[in-house]
Amino acid sequence: MAETCNPPVFVKIPCYVTGRLVLDTDRERIRQKLARFLVEERNYLLSELILDREIELEVMGERIKSFVDISVVINGRTLMILRGGPGSVVTRETGTLAAARLLEPDYIVPWAVQANLFDCAFLDVMHKKAIAYGWEHIPSRQDLLKLTQNWVPTPLSVKRISLERQLLYSYDTHG
Repeated sequence: MAETCNPPVFVKIPCYVTGRLVLDTDRERIRQKLARFLVEERNYLLSELILDREIELEVMGERIKSFVDISVVINGRTLMILRGGPGSVVTRETGTLAAARLLEPDYIVPWAVQANLFDCAFLDVMHKKAIAYGWEHIPSRQDLLKLTQNWVPTPLSVKRISLERQLLYSYDTHG
């Protein structure tokens, strides 16, 4: 008796931010949890959440696009980025820091979050370090505004751009 090969079944879920159906993947589940958490628990506005911002990279002739899952943009400035992925948040921190340093062409985004479904790292991008672990440490909208009230947008030095691109490329292509 011949076996038949059934095509894969792709399950879709509604996106919290856009309402459109998106593929149900580990990364997408994390992004949906982050978006819902930011709006319902941390008082961000849906209009302040920008999905899938791209960072184009070229390293040794190879071009890829890296993505920031959610950017928090308040008063025209990206104040925090959030990236999600399965596995350890600690092992993905460096890539997320690099993404925050490269996303905006004229300044370094000051805060970042690397998350999985159960844990996250809240990252101080300027000092390139984690300052807290756990979803409860993702700042509320009000706290983020306090954290950035004295922030002066600072560009990434030309010398650091290629290094940060290499770091992001390595983390996003090789883990």
